[in-house]
Amino acid sequence: MVKRISIFFLFFFSFMVGHAQIKSPYRKGRVMHRGSFGAVISSYKNHPLHTINTKPKPGFCISYKSEILLGKKANLLGGLEYFNQGLSFKGYYLAPGNTYLFDETYVYMHEVRIQEIHLPIALKIAFNSEKDKFYTPYFFLGIGARYIISSYALITNDSTGNAVYDSKSDVDFQYQFVTKKLNTFFQGGLGLQTNFRKSGGAAFFEITYKYGVSRLNYTGYRNSNNLYIKDAHVTFAIGVRF
Repeated sequence: MVKRISIFFLFFFSFMVGHAQIKSPYRKGRVMHRGSFGAVISSYKNHPLHTINTKPKPGFCISYKSEILLGKKANLLGGLEYFNQGLSFKGYYLAPGNTYLFDETYVYMHEVRIQEIHLPIALKIAFNSEKDKFYTPYFFLGIGARYIISSYALITNDSTGNAVYDSKSDVDFQYQFVTKKLNTFFQGGLGLQTNFRKSGGAAFFEITYKYGVSRLNYTGYRNSNNLYIKDAHVTFAIGVRF
């Protein structure tokens, strides 16, 4: 009898633990963690009278986000992202002790690299219930803050091939938000995740579009340039939720 009771309680305990493990991964209010890495494809609209041949350079992003489970199909995303973007264009350059000559020759090639920290927040809406499906497509919409932590410029003279400047440069935003290095962006995207339903984790692929609210202000070295540049970005990222 004792043996039978022990077996019964052991079976009951195992059932309850298993049942709890099935339910608990998707309980409302649970906080999950997301890490991802991705490539950045950018587009820029530069000053048409002072520059030509504006082209994006390859970029990348690394992010950590928290995902708060709000319901069966709605979650809240928020976190921290390192964002690296760049562009090149031909334009003018005001060397120390010289003046501009706007002769439309554009003999200086500017290659600019910008590093930022992003603080995005978004609402994620799934097209099915994660706990019931192996795959879940979803979309998300939100906003975010962006802060320029550093910028770098390489400026070369096309006629001589010599670098006239190769160091840190001044890039901030046209409109000031607390500081000139801080502004905001809108974001939206699509994703597809493979669900690890026992743990609540997932592996995912996301495409995100980011649109900067304020134009970038590229002043170069000691105000050698004064250009406003509109930027937008598409990221392709893979990651895991745990």
